Amino acid sequence: MSQASRLPLNEIRRRFFADQPLPGQALPAPILHSWQRCRGLGLPAGGGGGGERLEEAQLRERREANAGWLEPARPALAGLFEQVGPNGLVLVVADRDGMILDESGEAGFLDKAQRLALLPGMDWSEAARGTNAIGTALAAADSVLVRGAEHYLERNRGLACAASPLLDPQGRMLGALDVSGASRKLGQAQQLAVRAARCQIEAQLFADAARHGWRLSLHHDPRLLDSPAACQLAFDEDGRLLAANRAGLTLCGLEPGNWRPRHFAALFGQSLEHWLHRHGQAIGALEAGAQRFSARLRPPAPRLAASAVGMAKPAAGAPASAPCPPPVLDGLPPNLFATALKLLEADIPVLILGETGTGKDRLARALHLAGSRRAAPFVAVNCAAIPEGLIEAELFGYQPGAYTGASRQGSKGRLREAEGGVLFLDEIGDMPLSLQARLLRVLQEREVTPLGGGAAQKLDFRLICATHHELRARVDDGTFRADLYYRLCHYPLTLPPLRERGDVAALAQRLLDQMGAGRRGISISPQLARALRGYRWPGNLRELSNLLATLLALADDGAALTPEQMPQTLREDMRRQGHAVASDAIAELLRRCGGNASAAARALGISRSTLYRRLGKAKD
Repeated sequence: MSQASRLPLNEIRRRFFADQPLPGQALPAPILHSWQRCRGLGLPAGGGGGGERLEEAQLRERREANAGWLEPARPALAGLFEQVGPNGLVLVVADRDGMILDESGEAGFLDKAQRLALLPGMDWSEAARGTNAIGTALAAADSVLVRGAEHYLERNRGLACAASPLLDPQGRMLGALDVSGASRKLGQAQQLAVRAARCQIEAQLFADAARHGWRLSLHHDPRLLDSPAACQLAFDEDGRLLAANRAGLTLCGLEPGNWRPRHFAALFGQSLEHWLHRHGQAIGALEAGAQRFSARLRPPAPRLAASAVGMAKPAAGAPASAPCPPPVLDGLPPNLFATALKLLEADIPVLILGETGTGKDRLARALHLAGSRRAAPFVAVNCAAIPEGLIEAELFGYQPGAYTGASRQGSKGRLREAEGGVLFLDEIGDMPLSLQARLLRVLQEREVTPLGGGAAQKLDFRLICATHHELRARVDDGTFRADLYYRLCHYPLTLPPLRERGDVAALAQRLLDQMGAGRRGISISPQLARALRGYRWPGNLRELSNLLATLLALADDGAALTPEQMPQTLREDMRRQGHAVASDAIAELLRRCGGNASAAARALGISRSTLYRRLGKAKD
């Protein structure tokens, strides 16, 4: 930048309003373009800004009209406020018209904000307040930082603000997030924090919109397909575009506010069905125009019954409606899912028991999706997978520098990440005894103090716990606290093992169809169905799902899966188990016949020598 372009802002303002030429790059382009728009509107720079504050009823209506994105945004807004609030800054949320809906911040600056009319119910569009971060971000559809005299109105010169506009999954403007405060306290770090919160909210909105569509992730690097940098698109069954994140909108040539129909085949030169036939859920390659991407396509989430999908938050004391469980939970005892959902909606801890692999985590996620907090976070913590020395910090959070190796920014902890939503503590039976007392205190007081001190933080989450252990036995042997057991064990629910859940082959076919087998014409042969029904599945639903995913990846389109396609180790396990079952059956028949081999052979319709031969094979 030349010396001439480093003019003081006061001189730049004087030249601008005197219609004198400005040196190149005298102002950031977004600020200059906003000044030009404001002058075109005839706004006087010395004016006070227009508009009366909305009445409370009008403000309530505005908030209700924006509840569809405000509610999913709450966790991200809470996280953003934790970063900026202690620094004397104000967090502001505005709708697409620039009307402030909510505000929170440090009391000292809130007084100044009131003098500047930075209040809920006030209009901060460019037309009303000139150049300012909220109005300018909405007008430019881009993030912006406005400091001091860069504001168009003289009265706002003591303010600095950073704002970022929010888009819905169809590229429509929803509103803006803004952080405001004194110039010395606000800079690039705060601007990045606002952008990060916006990205988190938009990702949640996309996930909600794409839940029942085919979700396509694209990136040049296959390792980044699940990162925020990936293009995310969602298509319906016919290949029509349903939703996209910002990168996806750009890929599809869609400007914000200019949604137009797009089709999978037009974008990528092949049909959605063709992709599924070739790749299923595996990573493959897609070309869009002159660009080549790594891609992964995920199937739609299972649809719950209409009562679950459209469920509103129940009134106090009202029973939660009881949607049907998704297909992967078929074969559960009658009313287990509905009972668990009623407990969750009543804010009673849900305790799920069952062998390893029975689908406890799947049930927990299904409950979250069916409940009134489905738009809020679902935070899963595997208590058995976190090293004992780190689990306390992982759960409860920590202050900067709380221990050696701790992040300089600190951590809010998983309990606070679940604010407003559902916390799932998997394998709680493996939680170290030293932490059980602290967890009990947190559950009783509904507040947590991070490691390293600091003020206690209030908590609001629904709790689901799961374990494969017999908790009552662990209480008896002293490895699980009795008081925590009684705090969690209001109405324990047990998931049966897979071998007790009805027709395993029928469930396997439904699982395959969810994985995309139906579109590829892949089915289970009668021989494989018999083998699946006869196996005891020690790894339960997890073992079956892993097997099916492997068979599907290796199968050709239109194939009927057979036992010969299974891994040799599994075939041998099935053979040994079959022999053991046969041996048990013959031994039981011999017992009933009083040890008379001839009578047992006659009952089986075989010779005595054949009976002995079968017994010998079963024992081998």
